[in-house]
Amino acid sequence: MTTSLRRRGSWAAVVAAVTTLCALAGCGGGSSSAARPPQEQSALPTMPQRCSQGGPVVFAVSGRADSPAPGLTTRMQAAAIQAVDEESSIGIVDVDGTPALTKAGAFSATGFNALALASARRGYLGSLATAVDQTRATAPDVNDLNALQVAGRALHAACSHGGTMYLEDSGLQETSPVNFRQPGMLGAQPAEVVKFLASDHELPDLKGLTVVLVGIGDTAPPQVPLTIAQSSNLVAVWSAIIRAAGAVSVTVDPSPRVGIAAPSPVPNVQLVAIPVSHPWTPKDIHYVFPDTGSVGFLPNLAQFRDPAAAERSLAPLAAYLKADPSARVKLTGTTARYGSLGSCIALSLRRADAVRQLLLAGGARASQIVTLGVGWEFPGYENDQGSNGSLLPAQAEHNRSVIVTSLLCS
Repeated sequence: MTTSLRRRGSWAAVVAAVTTLCALAGCGGGSSSAARPPQEQSALPTMPQRCSQGGPVVFAVSGRADSPAPGLTTRMQAAAIQAVDEESSIGIVDVDGTPALTKAGAFSATGFNALALASARRGYLGSLATAVDQTRATAPDVNDLNALQVAGRALHAACSHGGTMYLEDSGLQETSPVNFRQPGMLGAQPAEVVKFLASDHELPDLKGLTVVLVGIGDTAPPQVPLTIAQSSNLVAVWSAIIRAAGAVSVTVDPSPRVGIAAPSPVPNVQLVAIPVSHPWTPKDIHYVFPDTGSVGFLPNLAQFRDPAAAERSLAPLAAYLKADPSARVKLTGTTARYGSLGSCIALSLRRADAVRQLLLAGGARASQIVTLGVGWEFPGYENDQGSNGSLLPAQAEHNRSVIVTSLLCS
């Protein structure tokens, strides 16, 4: 496997890496470029042009802060074995703030007799596993979107009509244009994220490729773990991006990566704040049920994403109103700025009414609840309009809510 140590020190390090990866490059055959003197190595590795039955494979893995240390899962190991058996091109992309193809090559059976071939294959696979395990970030931050582009270009260079990429990372990119540190982004609607990226021409080129997501949503300390809903939406966001980028398939490797520590020392990555909201209490004069929470709605509808979860979250408020006939509340629906103000006001009112219906079902009286729809015209509105007129997904999701305001007794 031709090797380049991007931003990584002296030629001595390169020589050591070439020795470590000798089996990957098929050095026993005497024809591998990895066996050439260091001064003949190219600045960056190149994927061999091979269109095998299974196609080339690229492992885009992150040895960075706040995400589990890299390693080959069972599914990734199976893909590596198939690639070696078919002598397909194999590459490794280092996922950090500046992703790059750091290693590339292909196993060759040429020069091995029958007895030595099995041992050579095992050695190649072992060196590949070691190379993945030892991948470490060298640039601060993380950019999964660019990693998809780099890995996609590597696969296209190896074979113009197919290949498989494994993206192994928590998926918590904290750099633009997919910045999950922005409030609301963890709950952003996948379709809106795709539309925003497409409008800014930021979708990677994954035409004809197969993508497998590994460990998306699995974090390592000090990053706070995601909730089930947040993790599911994170997978949905990346899946939507990948499909929109032209991939023929996107699947999820079920292997859990929780409990694996992040590597150290590596450059810092900004932590993603995980929103935590307390349940409504009678002390809350002004309380917001965000659309990213359990009282959230399907896109452009007044239908709860999870009616049972919404009912559980609203149960304390319903019980309070049932127990105190003199208590009154106002429910105000808000939306992002999308379409006409009139249509947004109508949608926000229907959502406030949907909350009202659950409260009535929980024992509240109709006279205790006033509903109002204001669309995007409310004090907490954040500008969700991009410079080119596109909807900013994080800000748009922040603007969607139902607000509960306690009213004085008449």
